Amino acid sequence: MQKGDIVAAGTPLRLKAKYGAGYRLSLTSTSLPETTRPPVESAKFESSAAGEIIWRIEDAGDLGNVVRWADELEHETRRRKASTGTGKEKVEGIKIQGWEISMPTLEEVLLEKKLF
Repeated sequence: MQKGDIVAAGTPLRLKAKYGAGYRLSLTSTSLPETTRPPVESAKFESSAAGEIIWRIEDAGDLGNVVRWADELEHETRRRKASTGTGKEKVEGIKIQGWEISMPTLEEVLLEKKLF
């Protein structure tokens, strides 16, 4: 309710599905955000701070490709780091130390859609 009017009704999962825009891909990376764009059309940049880069994946059909891409980059980063020996040498290319995919929280959805 907002100012006496019902603006949204339903379970949190239903509200997120109805008003939420896709999924969030969080990358732990020291690379520049523009170099970490997932290879799908529906990826939209959201934010970057303190080594975490967040992309929104708007099409659920792209999740498989995003998961494969992020997993391959994470493994490649680990492999290159291990092959440098002491870890002091600079590892070139995109570096992803970790990643996760999540749905936006109910609070994020309601704030973004200005339902509060």
